[in-house]
Amino acid sequence: MYTGVGSPMPFKIVAMLAGHTHSKARKSGIKRGNVVKVENEELRAFVAVAQTGSFQRAAELLHLTQPGLSRRIKRLEEALGTQLFSRTGRRTTLTGVGRQFLPMAREQIAQLDSMLASIREIAEKRVSKIRIASIPSLLSGVLPRALRKFASDLPQVGVQIFDGNHDYVLSQVRSGIAEFGVTSDCGDDEDLTFERLFREPIVVAVCEASDAVLGSTVSLSALKGERLIIGGRDSANRLALEMLMAREGISLRWFYEVEHIASVVALVRAGLGLAIVPAMSLEGSDSQGVRLVNISEPSMARDIGIVRRRSRALSPMSETFRSALVEEISTRRRR
Repeated sequence: MYTGVGSPMPFKIVAMLAGHTHSKARKSGIKRGNVVKVENEELRAFVAVAQTGSFQRAAELLHLTQPGLSRRIKRLEEALGTQLFSRTGRRTTLTGVGRQFLPMAREQIAQLDSMLASIREIAEKRVSKIRIASIPSLLSGVLPRALRKFASDLPQVGVQIFDGNHDYVLSQVRSGIAEFGVTSDCGDDEDLTFERLFREPIVVAVCEASDAVLGSTVSLSALKGERLIIGGRDSANRLALEMLMAREGISLRWFYEVEHIASVVALVRAGLGLAIVPAMSLEGSDSQGVRLVNISEPSMARDIGIVRRRSRALSPMSETFRSALVEEISTRRRR
């Protein structure tokens, strides 16, 4: 990983201040939506002075002359249009704006270091790994096909997948553990952004050997009296379904309740009841012995896409996997 804090970079980085929350932008005094172009060496100089509290010690740390360091700080302050340090005698402290800008600068530096490390790993063909998160229902078809494409492009790169419910995926992305997640729409979130990939229908799964008499479509109210299987209360699908039923005045009874979608499908295949599930949870081998019935009224679907942090760009390797996933979705639509 690149750690030479004093080494100049041969290109400029772009500080996307619009990627930070509205409250941070308002407190810092920096106008939301501005794009400020600064040199990486200027950010490193700013962080060094903030950490040491001294221009002299920061200059020594970066192997610079003190006038050279001062010029970098001056250029940064001019680019941002605000003063970052307050100088009283020999004492140097951050201004209010400087305190707000410090975590932004550190994040930019860490992001650049991570990008350079990823590029070097690819160039040197070293074994590496990316981390993503996904809801379990996508692990039956779409995600594995994208993983195969990714493996053919970068055979030395491993993928760690954090699979869990919608809230779990969002938490992994928000904390930075996963670079991005594949899940349903995260709504209006100040930390996360959602890139829609496709719309997935919600259907009824029924055992092919079941006595249940269902045609190619069924209304939700027609399921009253059927033995139904439902996922756990932490499931975003269950929450959306129960809100819809309340709105439509429909009352259904759950006979079996399990935590995971794979368990729901297993009970359906065993003929214990019907389940209302996302269509893609039954792709591939999971569909054997189970047929899907579309819900005609009210129609049900959810948007599936990529969730990522607003303030952080994807690493080159994660961007490669994202492209493989988007390509797989496009191929699926053409079938």
